[in-house]
Amino acid sequence: MNKKKAKIPLSEVKKFPYITLKRLIDKGRAYLKNDKVWKEKCKEYDVDPDIIDIIPIRFGDLDVSAKTVKAVIILNYKLLCDGDFQKDYSYMIHELVHFLQQSFSNKPTKSSNDGDYLSNRFEQDAFKDQVEYIAEHQGKDKAEDYVDDLLEYHDVDGKKEKQLEDVLMEKV
Repeated sequence: MNKKKAKIPLSEVKKFPYITLKRLIDKGRAYLKNDKVWKEKCKEYDVDPDIIDIIPIRFGDLDVSAKTVKAVIILNYKLLCDGDFQKDYSYMIHELVHFLQQSFSNKPTKSSNDGDYLSNRFEQDAFKDQVEYIAEHQGKDKAEDYVDDLLEYHDVDGKKEKQLEDVLMEKV
C-alpha cells in the first residue's frame, strides 16, 4: 500500500457517497479501457476491452490494496486517502487480470491463499501486467521500486528475490 501520508482521513473516505465512489471507479474504467496494457490482456483472452464497463468493482475494507473474489473486484478504501486515485489504477489492472483469469480461463485459478503467494503463476501474471502498467505510466524506476517494495513486504531475499524480480519485471 502507498506509504504517502493521508490527505483524507480513512473515516472520511468511508463516508463518501456511493455515487462519488462510482464516479471514481468509472473514471478509472474509462481511462483503462483505452490503455495498451488492458487492450493487450483483453486480446490475450479474446474479449473486447469494453467488458471493463460491466465488471463489478467496489471499494471495501481490506488488509491488502485490492482483491478479486468470485470475479468481483474490491479496492481498499485506503487507496483514496492520498487524494490521487489515478496513480492506483495499476491495482485495477492487477485485479482486472484476475477477473479475466477467473472468468475466461479453461481451468480454475489457484487461490492467492494457497501456497507461496508470489510463486503463484496467476499472481505473477497479474503482477507482470501491473508492473508493465506502472512502467508505462510512471516510469521504469517506479516499476522497479514497486517490485522492490513488494518483495521486501513479502520477505523475499537471496536467490529467490532475483528470480522473482526477473519474472515480475519481464514485460518492462
